[in-house]
Amino acid sequence: MPTDRESNEIKKSMAYDLIDIIESSADKEHYTPEEIKALIKAYITGMSQK
Repeated sequence: MPTDRESNEIKKSMAYDLIDIIESSADKEHYTPEEIKALIKAYITGMSQK
């Protein structure tokens, strides 16, 4: 089980990854809450398949 510090680092890493994904979609300026949820779910699914 990760320590509190490791857990916080994992969360920060995930947040930065999601920010990069969102910012890399230059064709899209705004996301709906549903689209953001879908991105998060896809990210989690992709991470669990590694």
